[in-house]
Amino acid sequence: MVSQQKILYVNDLYSKLSNSKIIGIANVMDIPSNSLQVIRKKLKEMNINVKVVKKNLFIKALEKFNDPNIKKMIDIIEENKRITVLLILPKDDINPFLLNKILEENKSYRSAKEGDILEEDIIIRAGPTNLTPGPVLTELKKYNIKTKVENGKIVIIEDSLVAKKGQKVDNELVSLLQKFNIAPIPVKIKLLVVYDRKTLYTYDILSTPLEEYINQLRSGFRKAISLTLEIAFPTKENIKILLAKAYQNLVKLSLNIGIPTKDTIKDLLRITNRRSITLKEKLNIKD
Repeated sequence: MVSQQKILYVNDLYSKLSNSKIIGIANVMDIPSNSLQVIRKKLKEMNINVKVVKKNLFIKALEKFNDPNIKKMIDIIEENKRITVLLILPKDDINPFLLNKILEENKSYRSAKEGDILEEDIIIRAGPTNLTPGPVLTELKKYNIKTKVENGKIVIIEDSLVAKKGQKVDNELVSLLQKFNIAPIPVKIKLLVVYDRKTLYTYDILSTPLEEYINQLRSGFRKAISLTLEIAFPTKENIKILLAKAYQNLVKLSLNIGIPTKDTIKDLLRITNRRSITLKEKLNIKD
């Protein structure tokens, strides 16, 4: 028998989903809880609510909807065997691509672990530290970090690059970064799917850079315009071009067959005059 608490939980989720124009789902299985809390706070300030939900009960809430796109959302969730479901419900109506961009930009950072790949250079900045002289000096020297000792504490003399972007983290680097409290690994929420009540957007679509997506739309628009012009199919976007093209063709036709119109009469007279002069010269006719 299903407990009353679970029924209330499902009904509450269903109510939240029903009242939201945008539904986003992410997998936060591998995001540390403290990092998630930092991101959650940032998003809340932007009117974007996020909530970790119980997978099975969340699916129960989704099943209440008679919507084929929501059925697909259920399939996506069930395909991910290792998943901690994060429900994302923006309070405002927002473009799914903009939502993804916001999530990409509002990230947290965690400490490095062996095997991590660095996404940025790591620089130890010049200045005082809380480190006392000892074996640590040998460790710092290995990374070519220039130091001096003042008042019993180690001071970094100048900024030092200790690891480069794309480098794989080893245990020695982990130890060094811990000493300086450097957390270099970005943590961000990666959307699995977003539904705006009309279209279902999966991550492979959402991850397309916004600029590239806009360029693709522009390219598609230009190709569509070219096609409509080629087959002379009028639209509100091309009607002026088609009319101008039709006018130019009519002018050419009028000039080629010699039928005068108010737009071509001057050109026809000039053509006639040139031809008469040429004919006179060929026949050697004097005025």
